[in-house]
Amino acid sequence: MKARWQSVVLALVMVLATAAAASGAVDLEWRPAYQIVHSGDTVRIGLYAVSDSGSDWPISAMDVLVLHAPSYLAFSRVTSDGAPYDWLTDGFFANAPDNINKSLTDGNMMYSAWAQFGLPALATRKGLLVTTFEFVAQAPICSTLITIPPSYGTTARTRVFDGRVPNLDVTGRLGSAAVMVVPPGVLTSVVQAKALPDDRTVDLAGPVVTRTFESCFYIEDRDRTAGIRVDCEPDRLPLQGTAPTVSGVISTVGGERVISQAVVTPGCAAGIPGPLGLNTRAAIAGLSPVGLLVKVAGTVTDVSAAGDTFMLSDGGEAGLRVELHGPSAPAEDAFAAVTGALGADAEGPVLRVNSATDPQVAPR
Repeated sequence: MKARWQSVVLALVMVLATAAAASGAVDLEWRPAYQIVHSGDTVRIGLYAVSDSGSDWPISAMDVLVLHAPSYLAFSRVTSDGAPYDWLTDGFFANAPDNINKSLTDGNMMYSAWAQFGLPALATRKGLLVTTFEFVAQAPICSTLITIPPSYGTTARTRVFDGRVPNLDVTGRLGSAAVMVVPPGVLTSVVQAKALPDDRTVDLAGPVVTRTFESCFYIEDRDRTAGIRVDCEPDRLPLQGTAPTVSGVISTVGGERVISQAVVTPGCAAGIPGPLGLNTRAAIAGLSPVGLLVKVAGTVTDVSAAGDTFMLSDGGEAGLRVELHGPSAPAEDAFAAVTGALGADAEGPVLRVNSATDPQVAPR
């Protein structure tokens, strides 16, 4: 009898330990196929289950609350295309709590999925594609969110259930995704704009403002594929870290592609992409990174008498010219890491800097 009780206690301890370890074990994330779309486009957003432990995590079932704005993204369907796991059943159950699935067009719904008997789904560290939601983009908007709330109404809850311990909730962090909807015909990347010939009118929305100067600013694709200078009136300069709409003429000025005569409509907040690390040779030769936010390190030389330009050398054949818009130049022979927008003029590539914190000087 004593041995039996010891076994029961040991089993209970193991269950409790598993429950404690499993708490918050599986995160739910949205991963949009595209963040910037046109009105009328089909928007595909993958729902992923991600293990935040050191190994794959088995799942027996899940209920996922979904909130969105149907006036900007109208729900169409879910599809298992590309999903590696075949759920026993999944979809929008009519008996979902709080009648949340009474209508699938009002922006509130609950998606449910049940795993096959004896064969749980596995949330991996890279993420298991559960299903893909499809929406149709509606009215243009700078940013509209698709979220996974923890609860809705009085009884509806987002829950992920463990695949080993019955009824064990292992729900972790719940993600959201932002989608920008632009009118048809508007370009959505700097890459598209730079592919146009000079003197062509361009309408562009989506890229992020990385740096602003007296009468121009730089915008960059969110994946850092390309960037470009935009010339505009000083009173129309957008804020750094926003995604404005730009209308102007594509041209080449001093060897640099530019959107000139720009009319700028302010946009919503957007994260500035991290600077691309380069050596001075990469900034001058090879594939052109002109237009991008970059970070270059080297020794400060040839500081101008006015203190508004200097050369940055990392030991290569030629240094990179740095143009300061406000900050003071570091001392000669100092080692500095400088972040700025890489432009060009008649003298060649130039790193344009507008913040006193962008030249980071290493102590000697």
